[in-house]
Amino acid sequence: MEDFRGFLRRLQQNQELVRIQKPVDARHISSLVAQAKEALFFEKVRGFDFPVVSGVVGTRKRIALALDCPETVIGKKFNEGVTKPIPPKKVKEGPCKEVVLKGEQVDLTRFPIPLLHQKDGGPYISGGVVCSIDPEYGPNIGMYRMMFRTKNETGIDLVSPSDMRRYYERAFEQGKPLEIGIAIGVHPFEMLSASYKAPTGMDEYAIAGGLHGEPVELVACETVNALVPANAEIVLEGEILPIGWTEDEGRFGEFSHIQGDVKWNPVIRIKAITHRKDAIFYALQMPWENDWLSGPATEAAAWRALKEASVETVAVHATPGSCCYWEIVASIKKRPGEGKNALLALLSISEIKMVIVTDDDINIYDPVELDWALTFRVQADQDVIIVSGARGKHIDPSMKAWTFGRDALPTTAKLGIDATIPEGVSRKRYERLTYPYINDVKLSDYR
Repeated sequence: MEDFRGFLRRLQQNQELVRIQKPVDARHISSLVAQAKEALFFEKVRGFDFPVVSGVVGTRKRIALALDCPETVIGKKFNEGVTKPIPPKKVKEGPCKEVVLKGEQVDLTRFPIPLLHQKDGGPYISGGVVCSIDPEYGPNIGMYRMMFRTKNETGIDLVSPSDMRRYYERAFEQGKPLEIGIAIGVHPFEMLSASYKAPTGMDEYAIAGGLHGEPVELVACETVNALVPANAEIVLEGEILPIGWTEDEGRFGEFSHIQGDVKWNPVIRIKAITHRKDAIFYALQMPWENDWLSGPATEAAAWRALKEASVETVAVHATPGSCCYWEIVASIKKRPGEGKNALLALLSISEIKMVIVTDDDINIYDPVELDWALTFRVQADQDVIIVSGARGKHIDPSMKAWTFGRDALPTTAKLGIDATIPEGVSRKRYERLTYPYINDVKLSDYR
């Protein structure tokens, strides 16, 4: 099974990763990655024994490389892991246990945790896959940012709705901490699966197994009840303290490309650290790595929603301008009424805020084509749907989330636009112009 290192090698073979041998200051890492077209591997970080890699899944091309598919079908390929899951396999040992540190040996300052954005509240661990286990619902993994606080404490962002927030709320109601394992430096399949909003009780490790085509090997943590990938680079074992949403966390540069506000969040206390002898610290670069991890899961959800609605789908696109998260554009082979049916199906997806549906003659990856469809196939009073009071996400400033309480969940309005050919209008009315003899003459013959 390909692990994190194996994927880094594949990136390098495809000219998508550059190794930097000159020593670098950890504070400069995020700005250097922001200037690079490729992922960067910093072999020497001043004052630290661990190298750093960042930008690993920072483009649609690199996500497609991980999934081994064309860029236009990353959602379809990810959906194979969802629909054909392979349960994980528990093993006794793994490379992530080559070094074990407990008690007073726990010190997060050993790692080159970068300051990701100029106005962040502190250095952030951004690339950890966090595992928790609920007595009733079972295991869950997700990706959550963690602000450095002390050598054995971080914050964790649990503001938005998620299974881990639910698990923490259930533990908090009993006055108990939630035990977690945080795996840093795992294959993109584990990160993609952790980013996916699976139904409660569904094992995301099984989705990763479906993508790998074989079970993900997991090891038990040393000090907490959690399972982590055996081939992870670094594992932090800890517990989310039962203090609720009480500590300042942030500011933080969000995946919405906006410098977020200070929030109130719980705190993690780290009880143990395990890692490979020559571990690589992975710093997920915001916002694009986060955005592109969202893309396949968002598109996969769209494919499934349209299939359930019995709509024949040609293409689906989670748009980069919406951070691959808030907007879906879909082209369909339309039968009467299916433009609206498709809108209703897609608007039901998680935090999707805007949906556009077009016919199959429109290239939805071309913004000019899409604008043409919106201009000539839409009557606003007939083809626009607005839904109020739907589930939202705090980092959208238009919702004014700062007016809510510390642990309140905001709501938003959703917009759907049916940009398919209107009912009762012949497709011939949209016949594209053509130029005479266009296939018979070549400009190059006259130059």
